Amino acid sequence: MGHHPAVRVLHLVAADRWTGAAATALQAVEALHQKGVEAHFVFRPGRNLEARLAGLPWAHPILEKERSWASLHRVITSLRKLTAGFDVVHTHLPHDHFLAWWIWRSLPQKPLLVRSVHHPSHLRPDPYHRLLFASVAAVGLVHSEMEKAARKLAPRAKVQVLPLALDSRFTPMPHRDRIRAELGIPKGAFVAGTVGKLDPSRGQDLLLLALGAVPEAWGVVVGKGPFLPHLDKLAKKLGIANRVVFPGYYEEGLERLYNTMDVFVFPEPGSDWAHRAVAEAAACGVPSLAVDVPGIRDLVIPGVTGALWPRGDAAALATLLAQWQHNPELRQKAGEEARERTARLTHEALGQTLLALYAKARGASSEGVS
Repeated sequence: MGHHPAVRVLHLVAADRWTGAAATALQAVEALHQKGVEAHFVFRPGRNLEARLAGLPWAHPILEKERSWASLHRVITSLRKLTAGFDVVHTHLPHDHFLAWWIWRSLPQKPLLVRSVHHPSHLRPDPYHRLLFASVAAVGLVHSEMEKAARKLAPRAKVQVLPLALDSRFTPMPHRDRIRAELGIPKGAFVAGTVGKLDPSRGQDLLLLALGAVPEAWGVVVGKGPFLPHLDKLAKKLGIANRVVFPGYYEEGLERLYNTMDVFVFPEPGSDWAHRAVAEAAACGVPSLAVDVPGIRDLVIPGVTGALWPRGDAAALATLLAQWQHNPELRQKAGEEARERTARLTHEALGQTLLALYAKARGASSEGVS
């Protein structure tokens, strides 16, 4: 199946926002398109994901938040009709996995059932997850530290870490000082930035606390969410409001904000543990100071492309910020190394890896292995 336009693949994600698992799933579909594969995408309508995909013949906003038996029946009926004729059904979250499994059970011609896992909690060995994973032919993972749990939960499935696919817009840009000036950041300032939903679970307060202990360091906190008032208040309390910028939420133009940063700070993972923001920053030539959580070592090599710090430890982060603030040579070398290592994170590589995984699963299934 290496380059096999005849295969038809259906990706499902029970989400309505272009973020987290949905963004990763959509990039998988786009990567398959680039390989000449007919790939379709099923999702929930109502948010920016629907607006982004409006009018595309391969995008199907037919999932719902089922609040009644009638809505569940409607989703099952629509999905069953669409699923017929696909060779692979690739799910991304527990709920869309359940819907696909329910339909798959009754199909006379069964497609390969594949599951991507975006969060460690989705590999819990409880009865529900064991039931779902018993029928999968393949499992795609967002980082290597999930492999042991995945193989235990789905011992007959083919298991593969799927690479991120980064847009070419994430690249070092000239005129960084001009972009900084737009944000009110002085030329020559040391800038530590972070990107993500502004939420208590995402740890932006740790960056502010660390900045409070590092004189003259600037912060750029990109995103929107309910934590913004608290962060704004905290910056004022720490006396750093004059050197912290909250530029808001960006979909387009995010690469410009990465390019304002000397280091990228990753204080907590989001809903998708591929840790995409770290890779995007690296592609822009920005080293990361990242919290040491599962999967992060796939992207950050301490002392080579950045540094790691203990979860929740603002003092440790402050120590790292001070070290990197006063070592521009280290920043430049680590940024160059980080960028070089992200060169392999392409749509081409993702598409090839997906097709290879499907081929392995198909071969195992035809031999009666799964």
